[in-house]
Amino acid sequence: MTNFVRLAALAAAATIAATPAMAAPLPATPVAKARVNIVKPLTLAATRDLHFGTIVVTGNDSVSINQAGTVTCGAAANVTCDTTGAQSAQFHVTGANNQLVRITATASSLVNGAASLAFTPSAPANVTLPNSGAAGTDFNVGGTVAVLASSPEGLYVGDINVTVEY
Repeated sequence: MTNFVRLAALAAAATIAATPAMAAPLPATPVAKARVNIVKPLTLAATRDLHFGTIVVTGNDSVSINQAGTVTCGAAANVTCDTTGAQSAQFHVTGANNQLVRITATASSLVNGAASLAFTPSAPANVTLPNSGAAGTDFNVGGTVAVLASSPEGLYVGDINVTVEY
């Protein structure tokens, strides 16, 4: 029995010796910081429509208007343009001061009843809001319309799909 008690005591001592010592809690040096930047939501409003003017079509071609409002009439000389009243579209964006705003403009169609023309907008990639971000800033959108010799005459109208994001 004495040997049993000795063996039990040795086993208990070995278990205590095998248990690692607990270290005192140690904080990080330096302490990490948590941060968040809150910005005002963006607003976007169309303030002026895009207008190509009047086009006489004799063959398949395209007509473009740049962001400054200058019309380029036909790459293949199959169109004649009256640019009276031609203008690029204008949008007004507001948000937080000094923030970079990315602009996306996606292709769409201009329609006249069942007929349609492919329209590809041209917008700046981004704008930076001024110090008074709530007052916002304007940007212009131009684009290109593909015209076909077979297009029925009449007024073609479509949406300019523009989105903005920080």
